Amino acid sequence: MYFDEFTIGQRFEIGPVSLTLEEIKRFAAQYDPLPIHLDNAFASNTPYGGIIASGFHTLCAIWSQWVGTGIVHNEVIGGLGIDYLNWTAPVRPNDQLSGIVEVVDLIPSSKGGRGILVVRVTAYNQNSQEVLNAQVKGLIKASPG
Repeated sequence: MYFDEFTIGQRFEIGPVSLTLEEIKRFAAQYDPLPIHLDNAFASNTPYGGIIASGFHTLCAIWSQWVGTGIVHNEVIGGLGIDYLNWTAPVRPNDQLSGIVEVVDLIPSSKGGRGILVVRVTAYNQNSQEVLNAQVKGLIKASPG
């Protein structure tokens, strides 16, 4: 969708996606090598009682589901940043994650032909417990005609 096709308050459902123990460990080994994500013995002695996914892995998995909808694709010029990112509950192996992407702001560019799309991303596990919330900004092309 182009910038001018979005409306504030628009909501899009995303998911489901699940992270296996193997995927959690593979991601952590490369990008977030903390023992809470890699070491069963260590993780079992934490408040979580076992291995949990990296919050960054959770964000990437949910973001992939959003991009995979095709709602935004060739119209994206680039990301502008994350205003906030909160991990509100642990993601455990084989949790089923789904989410909502809501348009919270549309900022036209002074340069024309584009604008800033601001979305709030909220992810939930299979028990409807929120696991992540974030606000993300991207520069999006306007309709060509």
